[in-house]
Amino acid sequence: MKTNILVTSLFLLAGLVSSCQSEIDEAKGYGYLQLSSVDVNKSVTTRADITASETIAVDILNASNAVVQHADDWKNLDDVILPVATYTVKAYSADKKIDTQGFDAQPYYEGQSSVAIEANKAKTVSITCKLAQTMVSVNRSESFKSTFGDCTCYVEGADALSIPFGEDETRAAYVKAGQALTVKVDFGNGKSFSQEITTKAEAAYHYKVNLDITEGNAGFDISVDQTIHQYDVTVMVPTKQESADMVTSDIKNDASKVWGQFAYLSGSCNLAEVTSPVQFRYKKTTESEWTTVEAVQEEGTKNYSVKVAPLDFGTAYEYYILCGDKTGETCTFTTESYVAIPNLNFDTWTKTQKGLFTKRDCWYPNSDESNSYWATGNEGVVTLKSSNSIPVEDGRTGYSVQLSTISITMVGYAAGNLFIGEYNTDMSNPANSVSFGRSYSGARPVKLSGWYKYAPGAEMRTGATVPADRTLTSDECEIYIKLWSGETLIGEGSFVDNKNVSEYTKFECPIEYVDTTKRPTKITIVATSSRYGGEFEGTSVVGQLAEGSTLWVDDFELSYY
Repeated sequence: MKTNILVTSLFLLAGLVSSCQSEIDEAKGYGYLQLSSVDVNKSVTTRADITASETIAVDILNASNAVVQHADDWKNLDDVILPVATYTVKAYSADKKIDTQGFDAQPYYEGQSSVAIEANKAKTVSITCKLAQTMVSVNRSESFKSTFGDCTCYVEGADALSIPFGEDETRAAYVKAGQALTVKVDFGNGKSFSQEITTKAEAAYHYKVNLDITEGNAGFDISVDQTIHQYDVTVMVPTKQESADMVTSDIKNDASKVWGQFAYLSGSCNLAEVTSPVQFRYKKTTESEWTTVEAVQEEGTKNYSVKVAPLDFGTAYEYYILCGDKTGETCTFTTESYVAIPNLNFDTWTKTQKGLFTKRDCWYPNSDESNSYWATGNEGVVTLKSSNSIPVEDGRTGYSVQLSTISITMVGYAAGNLFIGEYNTDMSNPANSVSFGRSYSGARPVKLSGWYKYAPGAEMRTGATVPADRTLTSDECEIYIKLWSGETLIGEGSFVDNKNVSEYTKFECPIEYVDTTKRPTKITIVATSSRYGGEFEGTSVVGQLAEGSTLWVDDFELSYY
């Protein structure tokens, strides 16, 4: 199939019309422009019926790219006198849009040339207008039809372009030039095959994709007839959808491989000779552009893998392994969904009046005057003293949290604390007052970070027994995170400090997963002014600590890759 060529002849004539001669003589430094004709080369055709009636618009632009003369139809362009200068003359389809894509798009033609106008001189300029888009069509061999039946093929490109070609679709579609094009065969049941047609579609070219089958590895051949600007692309689709030579590992049900914002792609290359770097290609299933990454070979094996990040939460992706022109099966996975942890900036607080004899402010790090998500030990403390876990405004944006270790009757000491979980005062067994963790179904974080200050108390208490293997010379604050699957701890990270930190300082707490095959069902985050302030023996605190130790924290953040 050949591409239409529209030839626009623009004649810059001076002195050819006697009625204008005197005007040019009087206006030295001007030239005369006349648009003579627009021809249509009918020796080639496109899908549309292009005739000499094709409406061609013309723009004449100056050096600043400003239009000094325009005509919706070149036939209506009057004779024009122009000052001496260099101009660009553009001719283009007047009633069509170049960025329309698909079966309903119409062919769009354009061309341009520059011309230098000289005083009292005539020049002739010819502009060749050619198809500015790319054409693409899909043909299926009889073997392909009998093997795969009525599957849908798509031609995909940039900006989520996806044009479906049904089994009986014989039309060609117009697409924007310059983009990478891929043919995708959707077999259903989550199985698909993709093959790149071209990395950069050329204008005025027709890519004829011929789908065929092979018992071996996937591949494709391209033959080009430059005289008619036609690419014949034969894509060989493997009948098994996966060969023994190139195997893409299916990771969609492997929690160790698929996380919230990253994934480990894997596969094997069993080729006798690997002549090209082994790579992976991946993309969102809703998009058309593939990302290519180099694979890393596992030592002593033919297995390859690569970590890809950042990915979007809760999003379906597809990927395959390739080496040269051989590819593995296209597989899919969906990343873990994002679930927000409320009030990580600690700007939301409420209070109510509680106390055994005297009513005091009992602060809650939630909006409903209760330990509904975040909790503290304030309900137990305010029976005798003021809350020791409170909001403060101390230079950070909004509120920060101030956690203080205090002495208190019956238990001896109470460390300031803040945690995800529940608190219900149990005076007979204080250790049972706290339940760490709440239900969680979100993506697994890989790091907890935030801001803190710390002032350890002046003097360590005496007689404490925890920890038993060492004697603390200074109190320690702690911030930690834990995640469980059921009752099994699968990941945790901790930050501990015993120094005086007077200015807000960034802390980071990487999370180590002891089991990456499970997804979390419960999470907690804990901050305390005394690391061992929750160690009890009976009703008394037995942890090593210092009264007056104070920890300030703010703006916690979870990272996912």
